Amino acid sequence: MACQIVKTKGAVFAVWGRPEVADVDRVVAAITETAQQAGKPIVYLTRVPQGAPAPEGAAKRRMDEILDPVLKNLSSYHVVFEGEGFGAAFKRGVLTNLLQPFWRKRMFFVHATCADVKAKLLPEEVGPAQAVLDLARSRGLLTGTLPTTTAAAMAAQ
Repeated sequence: MACQIVKTKGAVFAVWGRPEVADVDRVVAAITETAQQAGKPIVYLTRVPQGAPAPEGAAKRRMDEILDPVLKNLSSYHVVFEGEGFGAAFKRGVLTNLLQPFWRKRMFFVHATCADVKAKLLPEEVGPAQAVLDLARSRGLLTGTLPTTTAAAMAAQ
């Protein structure tokens, strides 16, 4: 498991390790709350470090369940699927081809690095996205390996 979340006005950032249902629900809550506070759809950026396991079982089912409800709260959704070489590029392409047809135009993007996100943002999304990326950077969430802090440990902090 593990998912670490940061949010700012107009944007949410999450970095994933092994997904668990509780993590998915925490991300949904962060997106919903941030969109309500902003009074409009927000930018969601998620970083999947190289070597992160794919969601399985209950976590995968939960991710499938929340896509439609979360969509109404997002102006754009950016997945940073890290890794180098043919294998990583192939996975990014497969993810894009699987999910892009189900999202409205200019909604879903897959990137190799967090730095690539800015090129796909609408002008009104740049400020909120940059602010959440700056906060994530300051907490060491833009680099490194899989997060290992569990939801229970995060709640206890």
